[in-house]
Amino acid sequence: MSTLSRNALWGRLRDAGMVEGEMPAAGDARAPWFVRIMLGIAGWIGAMFLLAFVGAGFGFVMNSAGAAFVVGALACIAAVAIFRAAPKSDFVGQFGLAVSLAGQGLLVYGAAQWFGRSITGIALYVMLQQALLFILVPNYVHRLWTSWSTALAGSYAMLDAGLFAYTPAATAAAFLAVALYEFELARFGTMVRAGVYGLAVAAVQAALLSGQLLSGWLLWRGGPALLGGGAGMWAGRIASAAVLLWAVVVLLRREGLQLSSGQGRFGLVGALILGAVSLKAPGFGPAAAILIVGYANADRVLAGLGMFALIGYLSHYYYSLQATLLEKSGLLAAAGVALLLARLALRYWWPQQEEASHA
Repeated sequence: MSTLSRNALWGRLRDAGMVEGEMPAAGDARAPWFVRIMLGIAGWIGAMFLLAFVGAGFGFVMNSAGAAFVVGALACIAAVAIFRAAPKSDFVGQFGLAVSLAGQGLLVYGAAQWFGRSITGIALYVMLQQALLFILVPNYVHRLWTSWSTALAGSYAMLDAGLFAYTPAATAAAFLAVALYEFELARFGTMVRAGVYGLAVAAVQAALLSGQLLSGWLLWRGGPALLGGGAGMWAGRIASAAVLLWAVVVLLRREGLQLSSGQGRFGLVGALILGAVSLKAPGFGPAAAILIVGYANADRVLAGLGMFALIGYLSHYYYSLQATLLEKSGLLAAAGVALLLARLALRYWWPQQEEASHA
């Protein structure tokens, strides 16, 4: 649409009383989605050819930890320059992402040669590396990747330390620490939103796996057992329940509700009930926390991730539960009755808020 026709249209709308003030500035035109996809694919192809050429010409890099580290650092620096040179180009963005991923791989490879078999040392280094790249690289997808990989490296460090029972609670706490205060951190723009989604994916992963897959791998390779044994397992489950309770308390205070009020007490009782469920199903609390925060922040993506985590974990828990079909059916029926009672209680305690939201 030309500038003249835009001005004429805005004038007609203003005369009709539908808008007011000066016409807003025109935004940047975006290419169609299929063109953007093709440009992204072309960026990856170009980056792969470039990296293959460099790898063929500098094969000595893989034979030296120092050389791998230097080349990886140069690749990451080049990726930062690429992203800052054309931040809105899909081709350049995907090209820079491929270059950055290759550089990160080389950095981790070099660090692994230095740390040897120390999983904790490698994981802590990866956490520092990805956290720095999260701040330095101004790209939404890249920041989502680095925030997720930072949380994943932290999970590996906890697993190697024998703290894998605490991974669902710790990952969910990291997610909630950012998501619950997302509005207060709005000045950081898309950086915070990318961090929220990256940590949410890590929390969903931790809730679904509940540390079983990664802890099994560590035990298979001779890693440390759970710190504290059975008591440590129960402590991790209590931590999952505490994280859910903390999220509910923060949300109640953010909505201006007193904890001693009727609505506040009802919310706390509901959180305690869900926390009690987490004592037997440790992935339930983090998944429920993601769903609650997504609903409270009016974020459909987070709410969808929480729903996916909740359904996925409960499905896994149902089929892995060592109980008869009759007992499992009884548990499902009891859960259904509890949800119906919770719905009736919500209609009783929040009738006005519900009508206002529909209005």
